[in-house]
Amino acid sequence: MGYSHCPALRQRLRSFPSVAAITLAAWSPLPSQAAQPGHEVIGKWKFVSALDFTVPSSLDEQEAQQLLGHVLTISKNWSRFDDGQDCGVPGFETKRVEPSLYLQREAGIGASKLKLPNPVTVVDINCTQVFVKKPNRVVIFWEGFFFEAVRVSR
Repeated sequence: MGYSHCPALRQRLRSFPSVAAITLAAWSPLPSQAAQPGHEVIGKWKFVSALDFTVPSSLDEQEAQQLLGHVLTISKNWSRFDDGQDCGVPGFETKRVEPSLYLQREAGIGASKLKLPNPVTVVDINCTQVFVKKPNRVVIFWEGFFFEAVRVSR
């Protein structure tokens, strides 16, 4: 048995798609509430391992090891290390790239040691680049080294 025998019900069902669309639109986030590209890297990031390096590099291997355990804080207005080294105002320019091609072109290295997803999101925060592996795990390029870092807080 259908609803064809009841004109009032038929009218309500016809108007349902437009009512549903209006309701969903009202619940959807406003553009100002939506996440802005690149802002997924905002937070405190603890360096946990040195994965690879470029030649030449500003750091030697011993200096890179000394950065492990340090925290880089990235906010909307500034970024700096826990030792006070300032990284300036982040720009949050974001792009999705194929890691092997991008790293070969930009750094002259392969991507295998970094274990990045393909494609990978790269966020340029002006003083360096952050490669998003997972929501709470990134690779940060710093002074010629690629460091794996984990989020310790937002």
